[in-house]
Amino acid sequence: MRLIKLLFTIFLLICSYSIAAQQLTIVAEKGNGVLQLLKKYKLQGNLKNIEYFQKLNADKFDRNGGVLLNERYIVPISVVKFDGHTIRSTLKIDYPTAKKIEEYNHLVQNANVKKGKYQETKELWVPFELHLIDANLISAKKNNTNKKDTVPKIDYSYLLKDANYKLKSKKLKGFAFYIIPGHGGPDPGAVASYNGNKLHEHEYAYDVALRLTKNLRDNGADVYMIVQDANDGIRDDIILKNGGKEVLINGDSISNIQIDRLKQRTDIVNDYYSKNKKLYTHQLLIEIHIDSRNEDKRVDIFFYHREGSKTSEKINNSLLKTIEQKYNKAQPGRGYKGKIYERDLFTLRNTTLDAIFIELGNIQNNADQQRFLNPNNRQAIANWLLDGLLSHYNK
Repeated sequence: MRLIKLLFTIFLLICSYSIAAQQLTIVAEKGNGVLQLLKKYKLQGNLKNIEYFQKLNADKFDRNGGVLLNERYIVPISVVKFDGHTIRSTLKIDYPTAKKIEEYNHLVQNANVKKGKYQETKELWVPFELHLIDANLISAKKNNTNKKDTVPKIDYSYLLKDANYKLKSKKLKGFAFYIIPGHGGPDPGAVASYNGNKLHEHEYAYDVALRLTKNLRDNGADVYMIVQDANDGIRDDIILKNGGKEVLINGDSISNIQIDRLKQRTDIVNDYYSKNKKLYTHQLLIEIHIDSRNEDKRVDIFFYHREGSKTSEKINNSLLKTIEQKYNKAQPGRGYKGKIYERDLFTLRNTTLDAIFIELGNIQNNADQQRFLNPNNRQAIANWLLDGLLSHYNK
């Protein structure tokens, strides 16, 4: 009897390491990108799925990291034959993981992505993010960054002209702000024309971000500028030339691939947020952009936050009300039509702290251009944003 039990145990162990699995594939169609392909299979919520997708299909991207039309791509999902009993017995896994896999199969079935119930078709879909059946499919990334589990000292040298720095107040002492000026490096963002000159979104968003950084720092906060350019401090020029030499706060170059650029920044912010939890009473991510629309479309400063984030919504409300008050005082009768929206943007979705996303206007519109071409206006925006944040946190 003991021998039979022993042989049965060995059999189960062998089975647990020899699960037969097939890979799910999809053909890229016009308009598809990595996120669109993952979204089809309800996998867009986890950053690891982007890494899995890129590693599974390493030789099937264009030079910008985009998918190729009509190319077949492996999806980070294993297709396993259901044993007819339970998911636990099929995969030899714990109950919580089995439950998540069951819920995922219901999700894709209800979305008509997967045909039929796994109990009837005997076809079980197992996302890599929930249970990686064959680890050999995903080779480990080499990490040469020698990251330490400590937060590096903040370097404010990018502000320049800052040798005789003194605090103006300690109103924001104990606060940490992470500021992302949109785009940078190989990506100038939206481009427009003004009197024969090219306007690049990143340069103006960067200048406003620097001015806001200085304002926050003046009031006792610690500020982490996630994208930096050692050659460009706060500038009072009307035309800001595109340098394209920005790097990330940790010294890494900014990727040429859009998805990687976004992931680089969210990873850094999440890492800082996790390490800084015991150091600060409040932490907030602020991302600054300039929108691009039709030339005749004038747009006031407006705000985004992730769906369901009440704290971020309240912060945006304080900023919006402050700017409305400033306009009513500076330009009576002008009116202010800025709005607040919930939106599923990459940064908002994939960061773990309170986060707001600010659009300063339409870079294509002549009237909106004056809002950021004039350095005094850029400073006014930074001042108003500071006042809005102080108003919120003083409550």
